[in-house]
Amino acid sequence: MSGRQAIAGVLAVLALLGEAGTARAQSLEYQIKANYLVRFAAFVEWPPSAFASAAAPLNLCVAGRDPFGQALDAAAAAQTAHGRRIALRRLGERDRTGGCHIVYLGRGAQPPENGAAVLVVSDSAVTTQRAMIHFVIATNRVRFHIDKTAAEQARLQISSRLLNLALDVRGRAR
Repeated sequence: MSGRQAIAGVLAVLALLGEAGTARAQSLEYQIKANYLVRFAAFVEWPPSAFASAAAPLNLCVAGRDPFGQALDAAAAAQTAHGRRIALRRLGERDRTGGCHIVYLGRGAQPPENGAAVLVVSDSAVTTQRAMIHFVIATNRVRFHIDKTAAEQARLQISSRLLNLALDVRGRAR
């Protein structure tokens, strides 16, 4: 094996290791985001009319391309919020978000209709367009911005405990 072939082989191995590291980092990022999505449910209050009945589940929906894989299933398994079971629904790009209480907007997804009591979550990995909660990576950590005004227009109340964790809050009284 010549010196050039050896160097090419080492570079190929390093490239594969780099790709594997990137994939692991993205996997961890979406595990964290999945846990946040499930936890958000406990810090948001929906109007009673948002649910079909007192026993109806809280529907967490992923619209468009799903980046979570099994991480969201694992995060939501046997979880509840406000005494309601958290149920997952995966929607296609063109599926309507009716019946959803939290919607994560994946690539290609359309936001829910205005006026719906739905917590809409967007992701800087997908779009710069901010929803009520918008994930970002800041100082190598998953963080989020909150648009309190948009949430209130949808008749949602976000707990001050969640607002205090946000990088910034639009519509917060100073």
